[in-house]
Amino acid sequence: MKNTTLNRSQHTSGATTQFEFVLLKQITNNFSEDRVIGRGAYGVVYKGVLDSGEKIAVKKLIYMPLDHDSEKQFHNECTNLMRVQHQNIVLLVGYCYETRRQCVEYDGKYVFAEENERALCFEYLEGGSLEKYVSGKIMHHIDNIMTHGEKCYP
Repeated sequence: MKNTTLNRSQHTSGATTQFEFVLLKQITNNFSEDRVIGRGAYGVVYKGVLDSGEKIAVKKLIYMPLDHDSEKQFHNECTNLMRVQHQNIVLLVGYCYETRRQCVEYDGKYVFAEENERALCFEYLEGGSLEKYVSGKIMHHIDNIMTHGEKCYP
């Protein structure tokens, strides 16, 4: 099996790991519901645990029809994230892009269909999503305004 240990120098050197889909299934417990840490318009984010014990966030992209231009979107997101290095941006540590053919029944006949699997893998941050953190801070601030009469602006 491929070595799945990532280190900080890989993250900041621009090196990005290409993960196999079978490995991502393994480290997310087959993309189990109990590993879901977020949902968005383009995919579900799962907590993955590598052989080394290191945690990563795996964003498994949902299937989009070919006319949706999802290929270009995936390419742009992946390559742009590979170049970005900033302390306030979660780092891309890897990706998965695999196409395989699978025999399926369609209209009473067996046909071979292409199945694309795409995922982006990020460093894992403890404490939940940024959305929860930000909305929690805002709600706390609103609560202070309502109960203590704190001003919104100095």
